[in-house]
Order: sequence, then C-alpha cells, then structure tokens
Amino acid sequence: MQATDSYEDRVKMVGMHSDVLKRIDSAITEKRSIEACWFCYACLEGRLKRTLEKLSQNCLKGCCRDKGRLVSFSARLNCIDRLRSYSYAGAEYFDQKLLDDIRKWCLDRNKLVHALVTLNNYEGMDEKFLELAVRGKPLVEQLYKQTTKFRMHYYEIESLPEFPTKAEKKCRLKAKEQNKQDSSQP
Repeated sequence: MQATDSYEDRVKMVGMHSDVLKRIDSAITEKRSIEACWFCYACLEGRLKRTLEKLSQNCLKGCCRDKGRLVSFSARLNCIDRLRSYSYAGAEYFDQKLLDDIRKWCLDRNKLVHALVTLNNYEGMDEKFLELAVRGKPLVEQLYKQTTKFRMHYYEIESLPEFPTKAEKKCRLKAKEQNKQDSSQP
C-alpha cells in the first residue's frame, strides 16, 4: 500500500507528535491537567482516525469514510477492535489490553468532563484530571508504538484483503444508516 501523505508531511507529523508529547509532559509537570488530558485525547483520537481510514478502505458500506460524517471515538475504537479480532490487514498489531485501557480512559475522561462544572464535583477536579493525564500519557505512547507496527505492515502489503463480512455486519454505523433508510421510506 502507498502512503497517502507526502514524505515532507510525514516528517512534519513526526515532529508535531514529538512536540505534543513534550507539551503533555510540561502540562502534567506544571499541573495544567485539563490541557494535558485534551492533548492525550486528541492524540488518541487522531491516531485511531488515521488507522481506521486505512483499515476501512475495503468496507463496502464505508460509513466511517464519509467525509461529512462525524464518527465517534468509541465507534472508531470498536471498529478497530473488531478488525483486530479478525486479524485484518495488520489490525492484530493492536493489543486488546491497550484498546480496553483506552476505552476505560475515555469513559473516565467523559465522566470528568461532564462533571466539571457541577457543584458536587467541582472541588478536587484538578487532582482528578491530573490523575487522568498521568494515566493517559503512557496510553498515547503505547498507541503510537502499535500504530507504527501497524503502518509498517500496512505499507508492506500490495493490497488490502477482502473486508471481513462478519465485522461489517456488526458495525453500529451501518445499522444506523439502515435504520435511517428504513424510516424514510413510506
């Protein structure tokens, strides 16, 4: 498979990711915990998005490739997890424990974000976000390593194999699209 980004852009991305990791460290050290969490989340989301764009090229429905569609973090993570279970096109390089830890981290992050400005939860919020950031940074680093292994495999293969039908049938996005079509018909 061919890289979709130019060599120059890929070099810039390496520098950008290195800088962001340093900014996460700095934010944690300086107790700017919410900033550190946002960087962790953005890194995780961006890496999963780019991975899924590669993996889903042969998905017949293509729900997650639709340019106008916002695909949730959990939907991306679940799709990669399904494709990992079918050893599809290098997705098996993603460790189940890491995917589970990312899923848990995101759930904890969402709970904190939604509780951020409630009177019952406001006190101690900085410490909670700091703990979350400290847990998030290693997840970002591990995901970076695993996506690198995935990409090395991805660029070595000539073409993607046929998309696993079982994985496509379990796609929540596909089910939502079908329900939307069914409800629009008289």
